[in-house]
Amino acid sequence: MIELRPYQTFFDVYPHPRVLLPNYWVRFSDKFPAALDFVKGRTFRVDRQAQVTFKLAKRIKAGCYLDLNLSDEDTGEKLYPYAQDIFYEVLIGLTPGQWFIIPYFPADQPIYRLDYPTMTPLVSSGKLMYLGNITPEDSPPGNENFKLYLMYQLKPIILRLVVDNPVDYELCGLHFTVNRCRINEEAPPSGVSPKPIYYLDEIKEL
Repeated sequence: MIELRPYQTFFDVYPHPRVLLPNYWVRFSDKFPAALDFVKGRTFRVDRQAQVTFKLAKRIKAGCYLDLNLSDEDTGEKLYPYAQDIFYEVLIGLTPGQWFIIPYFPADQPIYRLDYPTMTPLVSSGKLMYLGNITPEDSPPGNENFKLYLMYQLKPIILRLVVDNPVDYELCGLHFTVNRCRINEEAPPSGVSPKPIYYLDEIKEL
């Protein structure tokens, strides 16, 4: 349900992110919660898709941060689908600057951390503020390597936008490419291996 650098690589060809197209297949992990039983452990074929671009910009003071809620909650950015048969594959590009993001899911739990109990991202710590961060160099616009998979009624995903100290204020720009897919539950043909879609908790439990 989240990918960083989702490259499809070829010999002697620069790798580019790959998006789902019609007649591609996806399988949702059995680890999805019961509240998402309309996708949990199920396999789907992409029937139709269309890409929609969306841009956000936030000006943030140095040493501060802003939490961006992608969900359909009242304070959210409404970047979740609103039907069970619609599935969003979202590529996110970050404009250059002295800033980065830390993804959280659910809202207060960082996705990327290390095993020792204190090794979790902490904006107020000079040591831990960079743990598990995603920088503009990791996923620039035009070569977006940070990807999310979003579905109806998913818990909120929070992107914490953090500005580093060398600047007074930073304009943090996010370029979203929403690959809006309509999916049908079907059995894949023989020899077809559907793309696995993991629940975010599985990544945290690795």
